[in-house]
Amino acid sequence: MNPDPLHLLHIGLEDRPGAVHAVAEVFSGRGLQMEALHGSAGALCPDGLAVALILFRAQPERAGLIARVLRRLSMVRSVELLAGDDPRLLCFCLVAAAAAAPAPGLAFLPLPDGLFLAYGRAAAVVAWREHAQILSPLRPEILPETGGSSPRDKGSKS
Repeated sequence: MNPDPLHLLHIGLEDRPGAVHAVAEVFSGRGLQMEALHGSAGALCPDGLAVALILFRAQPERAGLIARVLRRLSMVRSVELLAGDDPRLLCFCLVAAAAAAPAPGLAFLPLPDGLFLAYGRAAAVVAWREHAQILSPLRPEILPETGGSSPRDKGSKS
């Protein structure tokens, strides 16, 4: 397992072909792997920009370099770099009923058909996922405030 600290990039992109590919090239060209990538099209966002959330591991200096390089791309309009332990950062994943019990900092939300949505701080979910039967990829999310940690409290959809 990579011992580097966990980070999340919140990127506002022009919604056009090749934008996500250009972002991915910044990572692959520097030998970094994305732990998770979640995105939405510009039509779904009030400002018309597509949004990409990328969870990755790197030393803080290298993470800062990635953020600076991304800001120089013509289709990138905003970049926010968050540490993996930022209290606004949560991760979600779908797990089977037979999954290992949640670790400290994680919670289970029961769903139909014996499934559960596991959620919690990003670092806790990433560390725990090696011991569970994950049925869907990690989905990172930035909460607008620090109070509460339930996806239902924040109106999130699974």
